[in-house]
Amino acid sequence: MDYDIVSIGAATVDIFVTSPSIKLAEGILSFKSSSKNEISSGLICSGGGATNSVTTFSRLGLKTNCISLLGSDPLSQYILDDLKKEKIDTPFLHQSKKENTDFSVIVVGPDSSRTVFTSRGSSRLEASYLPWSKLKKVKWFYITSLEGNLDLLETIIGFAKENGILLALNPGNREISEPRRLLSLISHTDFLLLNQTESEALSGLSSASSSFWEFFQNLSPTVAITNGRLGAHFLTKTDHLYSPIINVRPVDETGAGDAFGSAAVAALFYGRKPATALEWGIKNSASVVSQLGAKKGILTLKQIKSNVI
Repeated sequence: MDYDIVSIGAATVDIFVTSPSIKLAEGILSFKSSSKNEISSGLICSGGGATNSVTTFSRLGLKTNCISLLGSDPLSQYILDDLKKEKIDTPFLHQSKKENTDFSVIVVGPDSSRTVFTSRGSSRLEASYLPWSKLKKVKWFYITSLEGNLDLLETIIGFAKENGILLALNPGNREISEPRRLLSLISHTDFLLLNQTESEALSGLSSASSSFWEFFQNLSPTVAITNGRLGAHFLTKTDHLYSPIINVRPVDETGAGDAFGSAAVAALFYGRKPATALEWGIKNSASVVSQLGAKKGILTLKQIKSNVI
């Protein structure tokens, strides 16, 4: 099958917990030591940038797949089952017999912010796991965190350039920790997604600096920089667009960035203008944060084209 977009990166199992016993004060979540507490709501589901983004692409009508590394433990079945529900085939998922599947325990605070505890299992992809011969006709790669494997990122970029594949990149913290090398690779991408903290760390500039936005306009043809509840910026070589968030009641902020970036790239795939790509990103992320988990609120193509979330 010729795929429109293939997502590459992490696949995890996310375990969400909310409880009235969790208190928030001065940015610190707390609960009583050695206590037993009631959970007001909980959820176990798949997560990670690759499975979150591929779900958006599927609901928005694109032929899509993802490349991730799973363990062979019972947790991996949550990921496989969730993708099956979305009618996403999984021929490119690689299951390691020696490693455990990544999982995160996500504590959602009273203000819908989330604190994440992550157990790294087998998520680090290597070039040998990618089915290169079956990827030559893909139109876009959507690359999320590679657990710092910049050698793999460089290989993917070289393959994409050889085969005329467009590249979207949402790097993780481990990639951003090597800014000099990452910046040299970003110059070969077509779309870059960062949040404000990541963009400041990568550029070494404050977003209040007049040179900050110019830096990113010269870095990649299209750059999206999100800033949580303060909205998002969308940069091209000639334009600087901004959108506030949509006023929804937030439940959980997990997956907002994945929802924004994947919807924006889907709009670009469909030939929409940057303003529409920004709008789609804002709509999808607003819908996602209004529900628990990173996938429940992902919009369909009909929904995202409408004015209703």
